[in-house]
Amino acid sequence: MGTPDVATGGTLETTAEARSFDLFDVPEGYFDDPQRWLRLLRDHDPIHSNSDGTVLLTRYHDVRRVWRDLSASVDKSEMFLRKFGEGPLLRHHTTGMLFRDPPDHDRLRMIVNPFFDPDQVERFRPFINDLTDRLLDEAADRGELDFVADFARRIPISLITRIVGFPPEDGGLLRSLGLRVLFPLNPRVSQEVIDDGNAAAAEFSDYILEHVRRVRRRGVDGEPESVIEALVAAEAEDRRMSEEEVVQMCLLVFNGGHETTTNLIAVGTHHLLNHPDEYARLPEFTEEQLPGAVEELVRYVTPLQLQGRRTTKDLELASGPLAAGTEVILCQASANRDERAFDDPARLDLRRTSNAHVSFGLGVHACLGNQLARLEAKIVFPKLARRFPALARAGAPAFNENVRFRGLNSLPLDVGVNA
Repeated sequence: MGTPDVATGGTLETTAEARSFDLFDVPEGYFDDPQRWLRLLRDHDPIHSNSDGTVLLTRYHDVRRVWRDLSASVDKSEMFLRKFGEGPLLRHHTTGMLFRDPPDHDRLRMIVNPFFDPDQVERFRPFINDLTDRLLDEAADRGELDFVADFARRIPISLITRIVGFPPEDGGLLRSLGLRVLFPLNPRVSQEVIDDGNAAAAEFSDYILEHVRRVRRRGVDGEPESVIEALVAAEAEDRRMSEEEVVQMCLLVFNGGHETTTNLIAVGTHHLLNHPDEYARLPEFTEEQLPGAVEELVRYVTPLQLQGRRTTKDLELASGPLAAGTEVILCQASANRDERAFDDPARLDLRRTSNAHVSFGLGVHACLGNQLARLEAKIVFPKLARRFPALARAGAPAFNENVRFRGLNSLPLDVGVNA
């Protein structure tokens, strides 16, 4: 037994371990299962100082409090300039709406919002159904597959390529470029990673610009049928969208539409195999019950683990004060497993009824594509469970070494004798 620590309710040993945690140098084993350390932080150091001076929030009500505060800023121009230097990577991560505050954020978002409202998203149901069935047929023929490469990646990338307006055959190339642009957002990366991100951002931007100019030349007749067409139409209608904003918005929407959903499908399947009773129950769910099951998978997986805000005024959180000017890292992966907000949060329970998770964020910056991700999940998971009730591991899963996006590099599976 350790010596009690009155300030935290833990022991001096557990408190010291929590305070020694550094998001910029995570402990061995963190990528396989971060929850052990996140629980330690929730219990013993919920307003946690990282080595770079940022503050990591891990409790549910603290995360929601900052997210709901309209004064909190997403602008990271100065931070990213220090981190990335001048170049294509900085232009992307400071021009797109993800790191811009209102009114610029709202001006940009309203142009692409129509493509992701529930009615528009529902138009893609037949496409997702057909693609999922085809990939399941291919999996049955193989018997064994790498679920990430052969299945989970292919559905989101095919869909978002179509929505943005890129040729479908370019999906693989664009996914690779997009991941190289995203990875430098991790808390600590090497100069080599930043240089590679700059090269990828430049190549992707040139690619997009070529397609934008092609759409401009032929014009947009009637309602836009792709994100590129909508942005070009907005530019032509003098909505004060610059060419740079058009390019970076295309890149942002593309990146937002594939990796997190890939991770939801892949990591969600990994966890379902760890909870075989829940996997077996999936085919029994009605259309009315499926949304609740999907929300639970989204909570449990939390594909995007971290987001950032900067306070512009002093805030009083449930766990303590937060000073103005603090660079805050919100850990929704921890908030979604907080025992103070969820009953038995470490258990995957597809029949959970109270589930106000924060996987898709809150407020004006809530995930643009959340309805699309939900639709993909509602189709994919039940089809998978019905087709392959004896699905089993054929090897060890390999998690990405990525603090911000929790995903798998590979997940070897055997579809089972009942395929």
